[in-house]
Amino acid sequence: MRVITVSNFKGGVGKTTTAVNLAALCARRGLRTLLVDLDPQASATDYFGLYAEAESGANVIGLLYEGMSVEEMAYDTATENLKVVPASLALIDQNELLLAEQSLKFALDDAAGDYDVVVIDTAPSAKQLVLCAYVATSGHGNVIVPVKLDSTVMRGTASVVDSLRLVAGRMRIPVPEWRILRTCVPGRMTNAEAVGEAILDRFFPDQQFRTVIHESAKVKEGSWEWKPIVEFMPGNRAAVDYENLGRELGLWDE
Repeated sequence: MRVITVSNFKGGVGKTTTAVNLAALCARRGLRTLLVDLDPQASATDYFGLYAEAESGANVIGLLYEGMSVEEMAYDTATENLKVVPASLALIDQNELLLAEQSLKFALDDAAGDYDVVVIDTAPSAKQLVLCAYVATSGHGNVIVPVKLDSTVMRGTASVVDSLRLVAGRMRIPVPEWRILRTCVPGRMTNAEAVGEAILDRFFPDQQFRTVIHESAKVKEGSWEWKPIVEFMPGNRAAVDYENLGRELGLWDE
């Protein structure tokens, strides 16, 4: 089972958009896919219209804090082969001191025979929830670090890399494999964005995806209908970019 975590401590970089589109694409290609929402903002949950269910029923709190199984906490979606473990704002109120870093890993290990791919959407913060995702990913997949080419490009990236190394040292596990994904890339870059690109190329020349995700207004339009762009408008440039990302990750060949 492949585990892919999407993480950046800077918000507004296309983190959730990347997670839901990658999960939807995997499912549409016949891979048994699980999307786990670890963000109390529950944006990935909203994409699939599951927030009401998460508030009143099964959600990721049961998975992390109560020892419940993936099977008990996951919901079917309108996309065949895709299930979601949703989040809710109640996740903010949980005591992270009681959350073991291995809790998500153990839950996913128990469900490994049921899924080919797990995609984890994380909160934009360096808290225990995110460390759980890193532990679950180590040795099993990749951490995608989406970035926008603005003045925050180094801050968010460096914070994620430092946290990956910290959790690996603390848990005595391999540092999860990670790569930077440039998102919201305009058709014509400004001077400021060109500077951001140059900074990434200088400090992380070998840790970037060749694929970039281009900016598209259709991505936001699709979110109003709770649809990832790969379902809302499959021929859109951003949708094609996500197809290429899956190919670069080795999730499919053609």
